[in-house]
Amino acid sequence: MKDCPPSFPRCGVRWREATRHTALPAVLVAGLPSLSKGATRMSDKVLVIAEIGSNHDGDLGHALDLIDVAADCGADVAKFQSFLAEEMLAPSHPNYPMLKKLEMPRAWYPKLMERCASRGVRFLSTATNFTSLAWMEEYGAWGYKVASCNITYEPLLEYLIRINKPIIISTGMATLEEILALSRRLGDAGMRDYAFLHCVSRYPVPATEMRLRNITVLKEILPCKVGLSDHSWGMHLAVAAVALGARIVEKHLTNNKQGYSPDHHVSILPDEFSRMVQAIRETEAALVANFAPDVESIHTMRRSLHFARSMQAGEEITAADLKVTRPEDGLLPGQQTAVIGRRLAQPVATDQPLSWDLFEAEK
Repeated sequence: MKDCPPSFPRCGVRWREATRHTALPAVLVAGLPSLSKGATRMSDKVLVIAEIGSNHDGDLGHALDLIDVAADCGADVAKFQSFLAEEMLAPSHPNYPMLKKLEMPRAWYPKLMERCASRGVRFLSTATNFTSLAWMEEYGAWGYKVASCNITYEPLLEYLIRINKPIIISTGMATLEEILALSRRLGDAGMRDYAFLHCVSRYPVPATEMRLRNITVLKEILPCKVGLSDHSWGMHLAVAAVALGARIVEKHLTNNKQGYSPDHHVSILPDEFSRMVQAIRETEAALVANFAPDVESIHTMRRSLHFARSMQAGEEITAADLKVTRPEDGLLPGQQTAVIGRRLAQPVATDQPLSWDLFEAEK
C-alpha cells in the first residue's frame, strides 16, 4: 500500500482504496517525452498537448472520441482535468453541480489510457486532488499537469516531488518569484523532468494581454523547457509562441462548441487544431540557424564576365569586349581590370565565359 500523502487530512480510506488495483502494463508508458532542457528524446519536436479538459461533458464515450480526434489532429498528448467536486467545493457552492457532472470516475482512467496508447498519444491530466492522483498513479500515468492555482498547494507539490514523475506547470496565477522558487525546489529535490508553461488565466485572453515575451524570459532564466498554455482565440498566437522558443504548446480542443463544459467556448475545432499542428511543425522546421548559401542559386543568379563579341587569338581585350551577365560561370566582375589589356591565346565566341587559360601568359 502506498503512503498517504503528507499533510493531507482527508486521504484515509479513499486513498487506500484508490491504490489497491494493478497498474497498466509498462508498454503503455514506454518512450515517454522528456521535458528537461538538454534532453535528446523529442528535443527536436514541439510537444503539442490537446487540452480536452472537461469537454467530455461527463460522458466516457465522448471522452474516448475526443482522444481519437486529438490523435487525428496530430497531437502528441491528450490531456484531461482530474478532480472530485467534494474535494474542491462545499456542496452548497453554486459551481458544485457543474463540477460533479464533469468529474471523471475511477473506472474511466484505464479506458482513457488504453485508448491513448492505441492511438499513439500520451494520456495526461491535471492533478487537483489526491484521490484522482492515486487512481492515475495506480494505472500508470507517465506524468502530471499542475494548474497555476495549485502552485502554492504544498501537500500536492510535496507528493508530486516524492513520486518524481514528469510534471508540467502552468504559470497563469503565479508570480515570477513563485515560479523561480518552485523551479529551485524541484531542482534541489533532484527532479529534472519538469517544464513551465506561460499562461494567462483568462478565458479567453485578448491578444493584447497574452504577454508572449514572457516565454523568452522564462527560457533564459529557467533550467527546463518552457511553453505556452494558450487560452486565446484561434491558433495564430500558439504558432507565434513556437517562434519565440516554446517547446510545449497546450491548446483546448472540442468537437462541439455548444457543449456543457465551460471550456468549449475557448476551444478550437478539429480542423483548426489540425492546421495549428501543421503550422507548428512548419515553424519549428524553419527555426534553423544556417548561413550556408544556396550554391545552385549562386551559380544561377550571380553574374560573371562574358565576351561581348567573337574574337580571334592575339586580340587585345578592351572594356567594350566584355559584359557582366548571368550565370556565375566565369571570372568575377571585380577581376575586369586585371583582364583589360591582356591578349587572347585562342579564339573565343560571343557570351563565352572568361577564364585565365584563354589568355597569353604575361611577359
